[in-house]
Amino acid sequence: MNAPPDLHSLCQVLLNACPDRGTLQTAEALVRAALLTAQGPPDFQTETWSPVSPSSVPDEAERRSLVLALGPAMLLEGAWLARVAQPATAHLPVPGALFAIYCRMVGPTSDSIPLPLRFRNLLTALNLDLPPLYSPTFFSDPRCPDFALHLPCLHLSLLHRPRTFFPELLGYTLAHCFLDPAWWARLAGDRDSVWVSTRERFFNDVRPLASAARESYLRAHGDSERIRAGWHLYRRNFEALLLAGSGDRHRPVTAREAMADIVRTKRPYAVAYHRRVMLRDRSLDRWLEEAENDPAPLLEALRTSPHVNLACPAASRLIRAMDFGGSMFGAFTADERRLCLEWIENPAAEAESKDSRGTARRRAGETGTAQAPSNTAVRPGKRSENRRRLFTALLRAESSGDCPPETVIAVERMLRRSRWLDWLKSARHCPRHYDPAAFSLWIESIYRREVLRYRPPRGDPGIDREFCLWAILQLAPAILVDGCWLAGISTASENLGEVERHLLHIHADEVGMGKPEQNHANVYRRLLASLDLAVPDFETEAFARDPRFVDAAFELPAYMLAIGLLGNRYFPELLGLNLAIELSGLGAAYMQVADILRHHGIDPAIIQLHQTIDNLESGHAARARDAVLLYLDRIRRSDSAAVQAAWSRVRLGYLSLESAVLPLAGRFIQRYCADHLKPTRLFIRRSAERDDRKPAGFAPEDEA
Repeated sequence: MNAPPDLHSLCQVLLNACPDRGTLQTAEALVRAALLTAQGPPDFQTETWSPVSPSSVPDEAERRSLVLALGPAMLLEGAWLARVAQPATAHLPVPGALFAIYCRMVGPTSDSIPLPLRFRNLLTALNLDLPPLYSPTFFSDPRCPDFALHLPCLHLSLLHRPRTFFPELLGYTLAHCFLDPAWWARLAGDRDSVWVSTRERFFNDVRPLASAARESYLRAHGDSERIRAGWHLYRRNFEALLLAGSGDRHRPVTAREAMADIVRTKRPYAVAYHRRVMLRDRSLDRWLEEAENDPAPLLEALRTSPHVNLACPAASRLIRAMDFGGSMFGAFTADERRLCLEWIENPAAEAESKDSRGTARRRAGETGTAQAPSNTAVRPGKRSENRRRLFTALLRAESSGDCPPETVIAVERMLRRSRWLDWLKSARHCPRHYDPAAFSLWIESIYRREVLRYRPPRGDPGIDREFCLWAILQLAPAILVDGCWLAGISTASENLGEVERHLLHIHADEVGMGKPEQNHANVYRRLLASLDLAVPDFETEAFARDPRFVDAAFELPAYMLAIGLLGNRYFPELLGLNLAIELSGLGAAYMQVADILRHHGIDPAIIQLHQTIDNLESGHAARARDAVLLYLDRIRRSDSAAVQAAWSRVRLGYLSLESAVLPLAGRFIQRYCADHLKPTRLFIRRSAERDDRKPAGFAPEDEA
């Protein structure tokens, strides 16, 4: 039988790292095991529910204990929906609706404080303090016992498996949305009325959306049993967390257990400072090294040593070392000092002191620190030129750990091509040195130059309708995954900085913010349908193998999908690519394409959409510019010397768009030239045929 996963390290990797396939398999197994135990009544109805908890109106001590136990889960509120708008599914109504609910929770499109940050305010109001989610110490904090991490671990496991468990994810979300706001009000009491009113407004807003998503999914797919399983998965684990949190407060903690907690917390930072202190002929450092899992032998040796005075505990060397002038002054809080005294007096007695913040303590036997699962980098396999196959594989990937080995190779090859392109370009094309003011002026100059370059059409545009239809078809693989390079940005609200929120806002617009008719890929689908350009489902191999597509049509979409999945690894390059994409929608190029389409009676809606939404005043181009400025400012504040290196990577990402479209642009030019040379070739061929039919001795003057 496999050992249960270490929830502390698993949560850390799932949220703040790039989980490998082994970690994803562990997360998936955790969800499947939890589904087996989360049984409920078969007559499932989506109706308001209140959790079964020890008391309907908690007292102050129980309120603090429950709020603290709920801390990790509520600070991760909505995280399970962060990746629900996958490139392969974001155009569908139900994933779009769930992504809209996620956006309501984390607030990228409004000025209101996101719900998880409201919960952080509630923690503060109760004088409870936890590290930020992105901190390496959050999930290993001694105030977060294992029982408080099971529900957060389910949140994060579902985040990385939104398609594998989609019906369950829907039920999970329904249960969260239908939890009675009155229960939250009783939990908060009078500590944070704003948080309570915000939650009530949120639930009133999203319940109709969640219910409609359920009905839509049932009409299309059925799977009511799996939706019900997801509902009970959330509800049972939420209630189990509350019961454990309440029980943790009521169960007496002995002084021995409290002292063991202190040893586990201090041990990693105490080793190497006590090699001269001897206990039973061994250094205290040696004892500390061996006390990671079981501090009991160390405590027994310490209790029988000269450092402890059982007759007069306050006179113990151990206690005096914690006072001013002692060798451990400042290393222990006043509350920890009192706990040490209680342990000396009677180890088996109930510990009267609590943590200075009234926090729930880790149970004896739980590890204080954990080694994160190894996150081995993907090793490149054989070089693959088949972009069609890579396109399909990346479209089916749910998380970065699902990427085939050639994904990194594809990105690196594109960046190498961009370096070659850079050598052929002038600095004016993209500044080599970064200066915030000069960067902003450069963006403005691009916009002005493009606007001035536009000339209204006069007569025949020189491109026929047949070429337009062929070009629209070739662009389908790229535009049907519009926004995919930002699909991995979504995460827990507290992990979204200003930079990430700009990118998330762009991605939310690209996928339609829960409105399928506004999804950019669906706008293009309507264009294809209006022109009778039928294509297979873009997630199938039949789409990638369609002989009507040239191979170059998959170069850009495969690259965008790859860098979107590997965003943690290539974040500066992703910022540059995003800037290039959003700027490309401005000015002459798109305006001229719209004119050509109108000339041939083709709806230019997809072009007009990007012209307006990508505007440089408040649209995507402005957000892309600001994201770069904010990111480089963030780098400057941590290490000013690293700014130029970071800019070089952003710049390379900017150039990579042109590198990625070059192959298809070449095919466009080839096709255009071939079409325009047809009359010339036909004239030459017919002339040659006439010459072949002329009798011997025939001369041009004879023809006259």
